[in-house]
Amino acid sequence: MSEAEAGATKQPDPTEKFRELRDAYLEIWSKNLIDTVNSEGYAKASGAALDGYLAVAAPFKEPTEQVMLKTLQQLNMPSSADFAGLAGRFTNIEMQMDNIDAKLDRIEKLLTGTKAAASEKSKASAESSAQTAAVRKSAKASAEAPTRTIAPGSAKKTAQKKQTALRARGTAKRTTAVKPVRQNPRKGTR
Repeated sequence: MSEAEAGATKQPDPTEKFRELRDAYLEIWSKNLIDTVNSEGYAKASGAALDGYLAVAAPFKEPTEQVMLKTLQQLNMPSSADFAGLAGRFTNIEMQMDNIDAKLDRIEKLLTGTKAAASEKSKASAESSAQTAAVRKSAKASAEAPTRTIAPGSAKKTAQKKQTALRARGTAKRTTAVKPVRQNPRKGTR
């Protein structure tokens, strides 16, 4: 079947004209309502109506709120005041946690700085005491064996070896402090 034959056999739709009329009607009303709502007179009239409503409803606002509050209390449900109080408490807790976090950061910086300074001091004192001990031992050894001649760099090398051995020995042995057991007078132990 060709398109011409299909168009000829197609029945006219009686509701098509009604749809066109409806669309035109809605378009006209839409334009008129938009123009009316955007006018200055409409804004003044709606403002006056709203003011009148608020003036009439104001005396009933407080009793209505009290009835609603009592109803919520009877049903064991939270009111808006409860939610506001809870939000304030959460805000307070968050602020306190931020303050604690800032204080802990400062304490950590102080401890890190103190530990670094103490470790540098202990390393320096350990090195100086090891060097002093090595020099004393080498002086003692040279005093005991005066007939033995020492090469110019060998005393320094032996001192360095002893110092390395002392360092290795000091870091290999690490002990942990044991906490004393406290006695509970009632039960005998904690």
